[in-house]
Amino acid sequence: MEKEPDKKYKTMKKIMDALEDILCSYQGRGHQSVYVDLESLALFTSLIAYRQIQVENYRYDYDDNIREDEEARRIYRELTPQTRWRVGQHTQIEAIWMNALKQFASLGMPAYQGQIYYADTGSVLICGEILPYEIFQLLTDMPEVKKLYVFPYPFREGWEKPLYFSFEPTEAVREEMRKYVEKKLDEMFRIMREKSESLDGIIPKVNEDVF
Repeated sequence: MEKEPDKKYKTMKKIMDALEDILCSYQGRGHQSVYVDLESLALFTSLIAYRQIQVENYRYDYDDNIREDEEARRIYRELTPQTRWRVGQHTQIEAIWMNALKQFASLGMPAYQGQIYYADTGSVLICGEILPYEIFQLLTDMPEVKKLYVFPYPFREGWEKPLYFSFEPTEAVREEMRKYVEKKLDEMFRIMREKSESLDGIIPKVNEDVF
């Protein structure tokens, strides 16, 4: 008979591996892994396991000819001045973004507030990689966000159709996220102070008059 701790570990590891596939699925320059920050990953995994963050998945039809879709092209083009996107580059990520935006076209025109944001529903759309701590930070910095949608890399082995996922925290857990972000920031500032003090005798002080 399987012991309860072993069963719990397997469940948590399964969630962690799934998060790696969902949140960090884009290869190439800048590729990340949820495992670089085990503390944040463990907290995020626990919140999912105990239903404090509701996760749902949705299948969609990927349109290989999305650049010919007038509506998707219009939304993408209107967002371009606010983002670092470029129009007409014919890159794969451009087509992935257009497909994602097409899925949410019924929600109206989004705004760019560091992320693609739909004000009427309090939704944020992510096409690319995002780490658990970055999700905590986003939900803390933007309390108006109710739900986060993540579009992983769509061309995955074993997928008949691509999937995207939603993450929706309960109201009760948002305060816990805020406190966690504050704790991590305090830790960072403490380390910076300690390092600064230990380097005082090694690195000469900058003459502020220069600036």
